[in-house]
Amino acid sequence: MIQNTQQINFPFSAIVGQDNFKLALILNLVDPLIGGVLAIGDKGTGKTTLIRSLTNLMDTEQKYPFVNLPIGVSEDRLIGSIDLEQLINHKKEVINLGLMAQAHQGILYVDEVNLLQDYLTDILLDAAASGTFYLEREGVSRNFKSRFCLVGSMNPEEGNLRPQLKDRFGLSVQITTPTDAKVRQQIIKSRLSFDDNPTQFATEYIDKDLAISKQITNAKVRLSFIPINDAIIEHCSELAIQHQVEGLRADILLVKTARAFAAYNNASEITTKDVDSIADFVLNHRSLNKDPNQQNQSQNENKNEQQQESSSEPNSSSKEENIAFLNPKNTFQKQKEVTTNTLQHETNSVYSSEGNLTVTDTRKTVSQYLATDKFDLKTKRKSNILKQHHIFLIDSSGSMLKDQIIAYAKGTVNKIAESSKKQNTQFSIVSLFNGEAQLILNQTGILKDIEIALTELKTGGKTNLTAGFKQVKGICSSVDFNHSLHIITDGKLNAESNLDDTVLAFQTYCKGIQKTQVIDAEKGMVKIGEAKELANRIRANYEILITENI
Repeated sequence: MIQNTQQINFPFSAIVGQDNFKLALILNLVDPLIGGVLAIGDKGTGKTTLIRSLTNLMDTEQKYPFVNLPIGVSEDRLIGSIDLEQLINHKKEVINLGLMAQAHQGILYVDEVNLLQDYLTDILLDAAASGTFYLEREGVSRNFKSRFCLVGSMNPEEGNLRPQLKDRFGLSVQITTPTDAKVRQQIIKSRLSFDDNPTQFATEYIDKDLAISKQITNAKVRLSFIPINDAIIEHCSELAIQHQVEGLRADILLVKTARAFAAYNNASEITTKDVDSIADFVLNHRSLNKDPNQQNQSQNENKNEQQQESSSEPNSSSKEENIAFLNPKNTFQKQKEVTTNTLQHETNSVYSSEGNLTVTDTRKTVSQYLATDKFDLKTKRKSNILKQHHIFLIDSSGSMLKDQIIAYAKGTVNKIAESSKKQNTQFSIVSLFNGEAQLILNQTGILKDIEIALTELKTGGKTNLTAGFKQVKGICSSVDFNHSLHIITDGKLNAESNLDDTVLAFQTYCKGIQKTQVIDAEKGMVKIGEAKELANRIRANYEILITENI
């Protein structure tokens, strides 16, 4: 019988060059309560191939699902929904299982998890940690099991994950491209052999995969019998303190992961060597002190450097001091439109000028239909005041005034933060340079991260506002936020772009934006005024960037 090659995954034991990632995944299979793995690093290194290969390690008598979560997933698709057609036409309660329920006893993989909406990431992490979740829809309350291995991958160049969310991943690994030529050659040969004949290639590694699978099964049985003594707990706490981690999650996970590591290695007790072997998995993404052993030495070196700089340049100031704050003239007033009809998450919604959101009330609509056999669409306000999300689209091409742009953006962020201390205000930054758009910060409220991202802006090349608007579309899809867009540009577009195309791109990709502001950074005696014209065409507030020395 010919086996369907589409169902054959690359053998787990055949993968080379990702030993840390493989071990972190195995430890999560031994103890799912560890809370998943976050893979941070390069693309094209076989992360998805490795994660899919985990299914080869599980018991063949039961199906071990692999669910790949798309970035644009809706909440209903994630946790499940009620089949309204069956409810209305046949008065039957039929539940469409969400992806978390489908991933039970399997793997849930989120590629580019840093681009997933934060509240969906919260739902995922809660379910992964508790092993269960509730579906509350149209008067129905159901509990579903969701004991899955959560794996997320991200490229930091596309934006960071909020520290609160990153902390809730149990383990993390840094994925790098192999630099050893022999390792790269071995990977290429294995991939070509698998593509040419998957069945034969997989057969060669069956015994090795079965041995790993048996080792995992035995470890799961042994796990609860391994004692945890006070000396191990003390060692874990000392490591957490040295790395200046926040909270106690790291302490607990160091113990749990070390126990899983000991169980996998067929040990009867946990040693400090076991803890040290897995410490990086737990502390990499939590540590505020990456090298505690060299902390004092680094502090002394910094002091010496500062003393030398101050003695050699008594009147100089640091770059951070030079780039001060420029307060915006504009108060960023509301647009003239009273309402804006949008489509968010396949739900019709209306934004008022105050940022209130009116959505379809499915429960009332269905209830009335069942009672009266008349269909009348009911609506409700989702919230009185939406959370604020300010997106900065910063043109950092070579023709721009970088210091003034940074100062203006910092001043605007500071002013917004001061006026909305009690609100969950989020900031995102998209940088335009070299004819491309890069998301360098995605929905964070941490002012220090914003300041660092602004200071490290890259410059050079041409301006591609269309690419920037495409990035904006991807980060303003949440209906829980009132999205505001700040465009800082000199209006000098790519030669292949024109103002009409740019306006069309804004109208196409920025439908979720409620307020827009254009800050004109054009300089020189003769000005073409493209930024001002852009503001007029897209009906945005307009402000001229101050160009005095700062």
